[in-house]
Amino acid sequence: MAAQQGQCPTCGSDIIIPILDRYGRLIDPVTQEILKPDPHPVHAYAAAGERAPQVLRQNDGSHLIRCSKCNQTSPVTANNCKSCGMPFTMEGTTAQANGASNGFGVASLVLGIVGIPFACTVIVPLLAIVFGAVAVYQTGKQPGQRGGRGLGIAGIVCGVIGLALAATIFNR
Repeated sequence: MAAQQGQCPTCGSDIIIPILDRYGRLIDPVTQEILKPDPHPVHAYAAAGERAPQVLRQNDGSHLIRCSKCNQTSPVTANNCKSCGMPFTMEGTTAQANGASNGFGVASLVLGIVGIPFACTVIVPLLAIVFGAVAVYQTGKQPGQRGGRGLGIAGIVCGVIGLALAATIFNR
């Protein structure tokens, strides 16, 4: 639907849908100028047609976005679906928003792996467990970051192994 006339799903006014070029920039079809990136879902999904998320107007005048993938609603200011992580805006298509791991999960796994040979320090395996717990907790609160959960669990397991090795070393 790029460069065609359509209706704004929020206010109902007539708009000309911008063109998305090969570099991911929005181009005004009338002036051919690059538009300032706008996190509004109309711009990010302008060319999606029926696959685009719907902007719903509530009785109190507020707006919600209905995800076209899972049919759940999120605040209109959301870059991603709060339920499944589907991106609504250009900003929502970043690696972190698409489910890439969070830093705590990565740190937990690295510390857990390093903590096995360095179990005598006890601190490294403990940090792996703490960071892993934080990663698991965060991914439970933010469904779009599922990748950090597995890394956090793996870091916790490696941290427990490191603590078990430390316990056998100190008990000798």
